Amino acid sequence: MRVLIGTVGYYAFVRGYPIGPAFMERLQRTLRSPGISIREMNWGPIAIVQQFESSAEVFDRVVLVGACDRGLPQGTVTLRRWLGGKLAAAAVQERVFEAVTGVIRLDNLLVIGEHFGIWPDETLCVEISLAESTLSDGILAEVENGRAAGDGRIIGEQPLTAAAEALVERVVSETCRAATSPLAELRELEPLTAHDLEPPPVVCRHHFAGDSKRLTPTAKPAMDR
Repeated sequence: MRVLIGTVGYYAFVRGYPIGPAFMERLQRTLRSPGISIREMNWGPIAIVQQFESSAEVFDRVVLVGACDRGLPQGTVTLRRWLGGKLAAAAVQERVFEAVTGVIRLDNLLVIGEHFGIWPDETLCVEISLAESTLSDGILAEVENGRAAGDGRIIGEQPLTAAAEALVERVVSETCRAATSPLAELRELEPLTAHDLEPPPVVCRHHFAGDSKRLTPTAKPAMDR
């Protein structure tokens, strides 16, 4: 079976981040099967779609690893199966709009990949429940810890805290199970559809009032932003 593991939101310079270098090192050391490919997916979903469409490789299973906030306790690691679901064109476009601004978000990749039909039937997600501030908080914590100890090493060289160590181990363990176990053995798999995802934030929205056909040359349309 050909399996692709995609790390969505991987940060190579913060060891304490659950999808950071400590995670990648352990994952690559544990999963050495020739049938398993591990890729960073830290670029736009459209580019990822194009890569899928232009590649001759066919994967039987895709495992996406990323952080999100679905209201669960911080640090919860959940294994889900992507079941897709059709969204309105405007809802898909909102995801594309956010994605092209450079925002890396697991939910955007799922929706846009679903729209273009790149996901195999066995698409699983390893989700780490984290707040949006987790990465910046981790960087600031490393800076403060180093400063207090008189350690001037660059970010990413600090050892993992006990809590970060435990979280990385859980993420590695769940990712390995998702990549190698038959679906029948993953009894705790939770369903995930397009309607279960976090809505993208509203950056701007235009509303034009009135019928443009009735506007006089001197009239100005009302607009709310």
